[in-house]
Amino acid sequence: MLTLALAYSTADQSTAHRISGDVASHVTFDHFIVSRANEGPVLADLLKDYDGRVIVLISEDFLTNPNSMLRGHELFGSNREVLPVFVPSVVYDELTDEREVQQTSLRNQAEVMKYVNHWQDRYIDLRRDAEELTTTGGEAFKLYLRKIRETSVQAEELLHLLKDSWSLTEAQFATDHYHQLFIFAERPLLWEEFRSFDDSAPLDLSGIPGLEMLGTAAKEEEARPQEQEKMPEPTEEQETVEEFLPSEPPQTDEDPMMEEDKIPTVDTPLTADVTTPTIATDITPDEQVNTWIERAWMMHDEGDAASGLELLNAGRDALPDRLELHYHYALLLATATEDAVAARREVEALLDKNPDHPDGLYLNGELALAAGELQVARDNWEALSDAEPFYPGLNNRLGIFLADHFPEDFLDAAAYLRRATKDQDPQVESFYRYALLLAGPIGRRKKAIKVLREGILLDPTHAFSHYELAVLLHERGNLEGARNAFRIACSLNPAFNTRANERAFLEVPAETTAVAAPNIAAATPAEEEALSALKRNLAELENMIAARDAVPEPEPAPAPPPGKGFGKTVMISGASAGIGRATARRLAADDFRLILIGRRVDRLEALADELAVAYGTETLLLELDVRDQEKVAASIASLPAAWAKIDILLNNAGKAKGVDPIHEGQIAHWEEMIDVNLKGLLYLTRAVSPAMVARRDGMIINVCSTAGKEVYPNGNVYCATKHAVDALTHAARLDLVKYGIRVGQICPAMVEETEFSLVRYDGDAERAKIYEDFQPLRSSDVAEAIHFMITQPRHVNVLDLVLQGTQQASSTVVDRSGRERFAPEEE
Repeated sequence: MLTLALAYSTADQSTAHRISGDVASHVTFDHFIVSRANEGPVLADLLKDYDGRVIVLISEDFLTNPNSMLRGHELFGSNREVLPVFVPSVVYDELTDEREVQQTSLRNQAEVMKYVNHWQDRYIDLRRDAEELTTTGGEAFKLYLRKIRETSVQAEELLHLLKDSWSLTEAQFATDHYHQLFIFAERPLLWEEFRSFDDSAPLDLSGIPGLEMLGTAAKEEEARPQEQEKMPEPTEEQETVEEFLPSEPPQTDEDPMMEEDKIPTVDTPLTADVTTPTIATDITPDEQVNTWIERAWMMHDEGDAASGLELLNAGRDALPDRLELHYHYALLLATATEDAVAARREVEALLDKNPDHPDGLYLNGELALAAGELQVARDNWEALSDAEPFYPGLNNRLGIFLADHFPEDFLDAAAYLRRATKDQDPQVESFYRYALLLAGPIGRRKKAIKVLREGILLDPTHAFSHYELAVLLHERGNLEGARNAFRIACSLNPAFNTRANERAFLEVPAETTAVAAPNIAAATPAEEEALSALKRNLAELENMIAARDAVPEPEPAPAPPPGKGFGKTVMISGASAGIGRATARRLAADDFRLILIGRRVDRLEALADELAVAYGTETLLLELDVRDQEKVAASIASLPAAWAKIDILLNNAGKAKGVDPIHEGQIAHWEEMIDVNLKGLLYLTRAVSPAMVARRDGMIINVCSTAGKEVYPNGNVYCATKHAVDALTHAARLDLVKYGIRVGQICPAMVEETEFSLVRYDGDAERAKIYEDFQPLRSSDVAEAIHFMITQPRHVNVLDLVLQGTQQASSTVVDRSGRERFAPEEE
């Protein structure tokens, strides 16, 4: 049975129940329902800890419900498996005073803007009547207003996520026996079974006594006159008040358990020498079976495995169709006794009853491997993979197994290991072994470097990953990156620190030889194991040794000293583009370790790969929206131990939205600038600075702007946020000086190579072309200045650094006579 989550608004319960009923024979749903009640739960919170795949029904009610939309980007903008299904909605037509069914859609920008405008208008209307409604609703209204404000700010991003994601209409979702549902769940074999079941002839129920009475009752019910009074459509004011006032608790009628759902009394006597399980008549079969299994394993843990086996054996006799009892009996046999033959016999009997039993297939593979039957183990695990592609731990187990025992099938092994890196809780070993195959028989060394970096992010203490990374970077000619990776490997595992490895990685020969790879030799068993794992080519090593012996070895030159940032960690917000990205590149060149924060994780990954290849930079990526205070705090608190000490915080995330005068400005634009430019900076500073205070060491740099020093027409709220940053920087300097923490800001004027103008003009590329007739600063210029601030001696604090392009004297005074005279030399 497949289990998925089904999320929807209360107005769509009939649709959800119809879908549930259609697939009930093979699919069960965990239902997550959100109402419009002000005190009701938010969908993002309900699903926060849910690990499985989620189907979300998108309707008019969903898109206009704050409890559905608030923080929706956490659900749809994450790496979770989520499928939006757009369902028809019943919409009230004011012109005809009737309800009509319309297909909910976000296919184009016009449909997106319909809901963007809905949320902005809703917030503006509430603000206009805030005083009156606060009197009526009190704290409840304040909570509701806050919800609507936050939703109005976030709605556009969420709507675009929904528009651009893979989604289906309900008709597409239901076609061909809900084929798309099973594709989404990656259960093709289960769909074949469901299709066959769905196509089978209906059961003949004509012989059931009393069935004809149901038909009679139904006909009598239909014959009754249907004279339901038409209820008037609620006004917007009524909807608003009803939403934020407390709702009545839902009334539910719990049906008593049907007799057929209870465990019948078993009359067959059990043998006297067997622990007889008590069969209760007032609990469900699932509860009874789980009780027996828990008791059996408790007996095992207490040192009485024999009694546990007797209990499970008796349970199998009492309920022979409950296969989980057979499985746990076999598992306990394999765990607690040395009788592997008996355990395999039990598992094979289980698989005779259900050839696709996932736990049985996995256990049978383990038992076959222990018996040396490699092909049988492979057959069982591959059958399990066909039935459940993401069975816990399977892909890692099967990939390593094939790589070790069936090396000729390295492509199959790589496919399983690649899938293992996508598991809910991946293991660093999956990344490492996958990278070995990429670097070895597959021959994709650049891809191997990327995979190793991903594994190191997962577990920075995996010494073999750092060592393999050092070898690959050395082969690509990135000696500095190889040197850094080798140093880390040695710090984690001293076995790598041999004279041969030092000569290969740390010493620069006086003459360049034709040898492309390091001369790596191992002097201890641990080093031999490392070499074996790396699968070095023996012939290449022999040629290298011969070349070394033929030419007198020159006196090694001293290794270049590490950069100024070696051993220091910098956290950069807004690192996916512009000044943040340029600063990451500049600091990577000086050996800083980098924690890169951004919402667009694909860009962060590309930047991390670039820095790894160019400089061997260690990076930690945080997919994070700085506006989310709870997530910011949680992310900083849960940093891996190797990354917990942040030496420098660069508050770079910021944006400008709109160029409207104050009386025409869009509220959503104002809220977004305040949330990112000011609150986001505060949230990060509040989360990071306490550890600096405790260490009495650290540095905070805020990226301000010349807009924080002056104002200009139509820059009202943006200027206000940057003036606030200017004030905060000076105030924080006063607060933190006694702890030895340096605080400063950089205030650039116009800067190209950023997305600043494109964001300000809402993606209008033509309007954003404001630098074509003069040479502004470049993001790399600002990065160089930030590097200057960071690398000053500890007794020097650069408090305020203002940068302008030569052709810009203020925000409004710009020499637009052309950029050729001042264009950088590379142009």
